[in-house]
Amino acid sequence: MVSVICPVYNEEKILFENFAAFQKLSSRSELIFVDGGSIDESRKIANRFGRVLESKKGRAVQMNSGAISANNEILLFLHADTTVSKDALAAIEAGIIENGYAGGCLTQRIDKKGLIFRLIELQGNIRARLTKEFYGDQGIFVKKSVFLKIGGFPEVPIMEDVLFTRRLRDFGKTVVLPDKIFVSARRWESRGIIKTFLLYNWIILLFRFGYPLNKLKRLYDDLR
Repeated sequence: MVSVICPVYNEEKILFENFAAFQKLSSRSELIFVDGGSIDESRKIANRFGRVLESKKGRAVQMNSGAISANNEILLFLHADTTVSKDALAAIEAGIIENGYAGGCLTQRIDKKGLIFRLIELQGNIRARLTKEFYGDQGIFVKKSVFLKIGGFPEVPIMEDVLFTRRLRDFGKTVVLPDKIFVSARRWESRGIIKTFLLYNWIILLFRFGYPLNKLKRLYDDLR
């Protein structure tokens, strides 16, 4: 069985929108929400689906807290604005138990029609397959024993997902499963699709050239 860890902070709107998806997920997994101090109804809504923990705010801190408390050997990290295809959990279990992967991610699909969204997700999926560096909205999964050996997500302001999956490659084979993770288009729509796409790629480029993470976080926050 898979333990699903979902960090939340003032996400009542998207939790309510994904109500049916979380309800189904809770029947097939241990679902753990880790709240970073929400002042809206996030905790109340999340409590209807699974266990709710409280943590200091920060995606890495929240995910680490949830992972440590998880009861299963397979961990899947989901953002509140993502949902997974119906066979994804079984595919993750098969990948780790039967095929021996240390971890991996799912194939991203943005939940809006339009060629631009197909191109954005195509770029991300190709990058993940080539580099074996995965982003949080791609549904990172990992064996808990491996997660603990790595030391969890580095508690940095941003890019904890990439830094973690770079380490993950040292502990065994990783994979991008064909099973889908559906991602809300809200971040692209709120600031403009092209502007957001270009800014994300600019942030990634700066990261690869060693730009300070605290400054990258400020750029990223401007997109949220």
